Amino acid sequence: MNFFARKSARDASAFKGPLSSFSSHEPWSAKARSGRLSYLAFRTATHEGPWLPRAVEGEIPRDICGVLLRNSPGQKENFDVPLGHLFDGDAYLTALRFENGRLSGRSRFLETRERQHERHCGRMRYHEFGTRCPSRALGVKSPPSVNVFAMANQNFALSEGAPPVAIDAETLDCLGSCDFGKSWPARTTFTAHPKRDPVTGDVFAYGLKPGLPTELLLGRLPAGRDEFEIIARLRVGGFYPVHDFMITKSYIIVALPPVHINLWGILRNRSSIAENLVAEGDRPLRIIVARKDGSGVPITIESHPAHMIFHHANAVESEDGKTIRLVSMEIEAAAGFRMLEGWGREAGLSQPKSQMTEFSIDLETKTLSRATLTEAALVEFPAVDPRTLGRSMETIYALRTSDAPGDPLAFDTLTSWDGRRFREIRAAQGQMLGEPVVLADKAGKSWIAHLGYDSDHDESFVDIREPVDLRLAARAWFGFRIPLGFHGCFIPDGDEQTPLRH
Repeated sequence: MNFFARKSARDASAFKGPLSSFSSHEPWSAKARSGRLSYLAFRTATHEGPWLPRAVEGEIPRDICGVLLRNSPGQKENFDVPLGHLFDGDAYLTALRFENGRLSGRSRFLETRERQHERHCGRMRYHEFGTRCPSRALGVKSPPSVNVFAMANQNFALSEGAPPVAIDAETLDCLGSCDFGKSWPARTTFTAHPKRDPVTGDVFAYGLKPGLPTELLLGRLPAGRDEFEIIARLRVGGFYPVHDFMITKSYIIVALPPVHINLWGILRNRSSIAENLVAEGDRPLRIIVARKDGSGVPITIESHPAHMIFHHANAVESEDGKTIRLVSMEIEAAAGFRMLEGWGREAGLSQPKSQMTEFSIDLETKTLSRATLTEAALVEFPAVDPRTLGRSMETIYALRTSDAPGDPLAFDTLTSWDGRRFREIRAAQGQMLGEPVVLADKAGKSWIAHLGYDSDHDESFVDIREPVDLRLAARAWFGFRIPLGFHGCFIPDGDEQTPLRH
């Protein structure tokens, strides 16, 4: 959320115990910057404005028609202050338009109020997620640099801690923040990963409202409406960095990690968010299951080991609604955050334990079991066809790091899992892959699209792949580099959901 540097009247000593050492507390010299592949792929953007690809290998399918939007932190220096955390930097958007086998693009920074203010002042004025402002800060910046999502007849750039920011999907103009007709409660975060039910068209979201205790709010945006309905409020204690959640036909699933953010520390010490991440020791992973219609009482199921879940892949309930299959990406919480804050440093990054896990949740006994689907190599950025989300356990796509010692964030392998077997393709030496997105063409066929970075040419590209064997159909070279980034979405022309064709 937007944290302002205003001290609270409440006693800050309510948070006892040491803060975690997840983050470096000060910026460092650019001479200490890393040369590893994952650093090179997330460096400051080199281009703004419209562009055409330098070259296209293969043939872009003519039936893919629409805009693929991608989002990322766009710079790693802010007025000569090196930004040290992977999450630091103003939002930078790229729109890739597919039309009759042709591709065109537009890339630019999103001109938010905070970005405009810093440019007007000519210096850094806000703390980033993991880097302190060297002078007196006006607060903590929460740029909408994580995801892009279409809802309420608008397109939004999303962060974790500030209201959604409406954008023009063609020009990438910033249209201002949105509270959905004041239906989303004030001073409440808004998820970077809203979910759309593929059958009803309803959109679901969650937010955290700080207080003693913090409340978790669950909301539903009915199809065709522009105002949210708050369907559940739960007291959860601390302010937890929940990044993702999942839906099924009947349920909403939220996993609370064993880490919280010390909000009083941010206000008292005028410091960054990453400096105030607190590990909760032996506290279990808590999985909350609530009904999408708001009926009944949400249940909480505790589980060990307590890992961080940044992303869920998919979830499906049984026909009788008594059990849920949930596939999620687990990572060691403390080690995972240390990896993210060490991204810009020269030293090698440690490999945290990571796995793709299938949870089997029994709603009657309030218990769960786990099955490990992958282990060892870091696995992240799962994706499914949005037409199957929460309804059927179809193929799950994800990124893995297979051959990058000391650089677990250099995702070099695209995998698919159909419930029986894994398929994978590896990038060429010196290349890194971005999050896969499933596109539906006009005929209903699925395609896989993902960005990539080539260090030999210091250049970005986008791949279009077949969904089953991951065979490359086309690759378009940008002719310049953009930060590889995090998430995005595909908006088909007409914004109509085409039925899935197998």
